[in-house]
Amino acid sequence: MEILIYVGLAWWLVNFEPLQILLDAIFSRLPINGLTIPIHAAFGCPKCVGFWVSWALTGEFLTATLISLTAHTLDLCLQRLNK
Repeated sequence: MEILIYVGLAWWLVNFEPLQILLDAIFSRLPINGLTIPIHAAFGCPKCVGFWVSWALTGEFLTATLISLTAHTLDLCLQRLNK
């Protein structure tokens, strides 16, 4: 059950438009370089967000990788349903 909560949190953080608009505004004011581009892209990636959020909240690497994989699988399934 805990895994579903973290996957839902990761999906919500990636797909919540006001948060993404805020992140876009923040990163548009930063200089474009080799560090800011990957960090900005990671905030829109469900695998990355799921991994880092769950690792920060649980402190367990294996749980974080499982949540990352589950979030990626969910994202792929939802993309195929939207086609």
